[in-house]
Amino acid sequence: LLMAQVIKKATRESFGMALCELAKTNKDIIVFDADLAAATKTGIFKKEFPERFFDCGIAEGNMVGVAAGMAAAGLKPVVAVYSSFLQRGFDQVLHDVCIQNLPVIFALDRAGLVGSDGETHQGIFDLSYLSCIPNMSIMAPKNLWELRQELEFAVCHYDGPIAIRYPRGQAYRGLKEFDAPIEYGKGELLYEGSRIALLAVGSMVSTAEHVREKLKSAGFHCTLANGRFIKPVDYELADRLAQAHELMVILEENVLQGGYGLQVKAYVQEHYPYVHVLTIALPDAYVEHGNVSVLRQTLGIDSDSVIRTMRMAWGPLDKSMNAMETAANEEQKEEKA
Repeated sequence: LLMAQVIKKATRESFGMALCELAKTNKDIIVFDADLAAATKTGIFKKEFPERFFDCGIAEGNMVGVAAGMAAAGLKPVVAVYSSFLQRGFDQVLHDVCIQNLPVIFALDRAGLVGSDGETHQGIFDLSYLSCIPNMSIMAPKNLWELRQELEFAVCHYDGPIAIRYPRGQAYRGLKEFDAPIEYGKGELLYEGSRIALLAVGSMVSTAEHVREKLKSAGFHCTLANGRFIKPVDYELADRLAQAHELMVILEENVLQGGYGLQVKAYVQEHYPYVHVLTIALPDAYVEHGNVSVLRQTLGIDSDSVIRTMRMAWGPLDKSMNAMETAANEEQKEEKA
């Protein structure tokens, strides 16, 4: 019943509903919010479990510190916060939570590009600023179903600091047939092809799926893998992809510096120097407000832009697509004649 409800909802609503479902059987779950219960949809939890909900106001550092104390006392705190706003609590995440290796779950709403809220709200740095902290683990779901799975894993099967980052707005619902159980530090192989491997995390899995579909017409049947865990990186999956492909393309909706792609690229280049590795990420810049689709095109992380970048970086793909485009143009000329 829960899953039937979840697929009709946007990401945040799905998160709020799944949290309530888990809290019914786990009495240790408590929720913290920073004056954004309506936006993060933790208000759903607040309504059902008011005695287990704590609104700390616009004081993210204090919120993380209190959550750390609650975790030290044996409870299971879920800290719901915008990705960009957790930056205010970085010190507490590092010193109060992670040094003590406490089981605080960070639910990072509005991760990635968020659109018209402006450059202060773009959640494009969290993979970088959290990956550098020892004891922190990071997950990113590919769709609604996986968000629920990852939340359940964090609450019921993991006993340390962990973050789940998910995008704003209507959630991606594709790839629902792929629902392998969450295993700590392990990714998920979705499609197995040849020559080109696409390795994506979070919202970029849907982009990678579109890239894969578009490249079929050029005769390339790409492998597609869902990284699932940004930290720890699934190096066994990276080994498997590098050993069987000529080109690896790593996709994330985070700035390049300090992100997922550079970690995987460094590993692959060290162990498989003959493999061409391409990283698709956001530039080292602040992103102004704007329509998310337009921003993705402008910043080069939509599927068409990814394919253009792949063509420029890898000759075999460009050669094949040039031949296909030439043949299509000749066919159009013949039809007009």
